[in-house]
Amino acid sequence: MKSLLLYRIIAFALLFVMIGCSDLGEPERLFPESKLERDTIEFSTITIGSSQTLEFYMTNQGSGDLNAKTTLVQDSSAFSISPEGQFLLGSGDTLYLELTFTPHSESDYTALLMLESNDPLNPESTIQVSGSGTPLPVPVLTLSRMEINFGTILNTDQAHELLTLSNSGMDTLLINAITFDLSAYHSNASTPLVLNPGASQTITITFQPLSAGTFNAVLSISSNTANSPHQILLQGSAENPVSYASTIQPIWNSKCGSCHGSNAGLNLSSYTQLMNGSNSGAVVIPGDGANSKIIQKLKGTSGSQMPLNATPLSANTIATIETWIDQGALNN
Repeated sequence: MKSLLLYRIIAFALLFVMIGCSDLGEPERLFPESKLERDTIEFSTITIGSSQTLEFYMTNQGSGDLNAKTTLVQDSSAFSISPEGQFLLGSGDTLYLELTFTPHSESDYTALLMLESNDPLNPESTIQVSGSGTPLPVPVLTLSRMEINFGTILNTDQAHELLTLSNSGMDTLLINAITFDLSAYHSNASTPLVLNPGASQTITITFQPLSAGTFNAVLSISSNTANSPHQILLQGSAENPVSYASTIQPIWNSKCGSCHGSNAGLNLSSYTQLMNGSNSGAVVIPGDGANSKIIQKLKGTSGSQMPLNATPLSANTIATIETWIDQGALNN
């Protein structure tokens, strides 16, 4: 009876061992499984010297611990990753990473973010990274002209020229002052003048001399641009007006009146008669002494030189008449 009982105990013990070893098999092994949120990261265009940070995450979807390491491969130092290096993720844990882009020049940047881990199915993952750097938005003043020549005018007149100011930059342009180093010049511009990117403003520059002479000046434009002030060279000259009444008519009276009271239809007894011309037409072209018939006749470059059969007028006298015509042949 005792032997039978002992036999049964041994049998139950063997059965328990068999069930524990054969039916359950080897102990379960736990494996990690890495999962990245994305495989590319594209930054927008960033101003040089500024930064942009993008966040992404990595999850361990496996049942074992994930041992991993981040490595950033790049040709420059524009990108940085945090955390960097080794880290540990338990089963079901998530790690948030931050990638920062700080461009230092105007160019395109690329990098490769590598993640190495003990994930047996995916031991190495990569993320393609890219971004572009752009210059800091600044205003740029563009001028329609860098020199203005007003020519020669009478010192009793004034001349006008147009100048266009444009903002070809990407930020607001503020023109603080428009100044001249000679009082013979001025403009109609009111400052401060604000120009948004792409905007333009046309102003009038006036040359108003008060005496005869040459007037070379500099127009300066002060603004918030990097190369302020901008400068424009101004040129102009002025001469005293030749008076018809006191200078030209006395010449006709003393040198030509005896023949040209009405001869050949040309009457030089008055301004009105002179401007009526001869039987052949006008003899004076206001503003163009060289092509005026009367100058050509006085110089002898068109037909017989006048006065006919008399001593020609001096070169200085002819030049005075030509100057009067070039000045507009005024009845002054």
